[in-house]
Amino acid sequence: MPEENKNLMHIGKLAKAAGTTTRTVRFYEEMGLIKPECRSEGGFRCYCHDQLIRLRMILSLKEMAFDLDQIKAILCKQDVHGTGGELAHSIVGDLNVQLEDVEAQIAHFNCVRDKLTQTIASICECLPCNRRVEERLCTACSVLKEPKCQSVAFFHQVEMISG
Repeated sequence: MPEENKNLMHIGKLAKAAGTTTRTVRFYEEMGLIKPECRSEGGFRCYCHDQLIRLRMILSLKEMAFDLDQIKAILCKQDVHGTGGELAHSIVGDLNVQLEDVEAQIAHFNCVRDKLTQTIASICECLPCNRRVEERLCTACSVLKEPKCQSVAFFHQVEMISG
């Protein structure tokens, strides 16, 4: 590389410095999140320190479960605000919305976990059952009548009530 470009790095060095892969860098480039500073005479992508910082920002936002469109919007905000304070005011709402989304997902998965735990406990009560699957009618089972055991729709066979 010429003297003025000695601070440039190829894609492999950029990826390694950011703790990611060249494939990820190429993908982010395709998505318009990052672009090479230039190309070498041989056509290789060359990146500068500013692009390393930008790539690290992208990876940091990905770790917080932002999607690529959200990341692009936040990066655009960075480009239009002159001070850190202005940028902070601009993106704090994005961060709060993301936090609310994550908290909703946590609540959802806590419910899923509780349902799975209850289902496992209920089905474990059926481990001693020796009736053939096609012959069992779980509503007649004394174990299922116990308060600690619940019928599990995808597992227990119950009588169909015709009306």
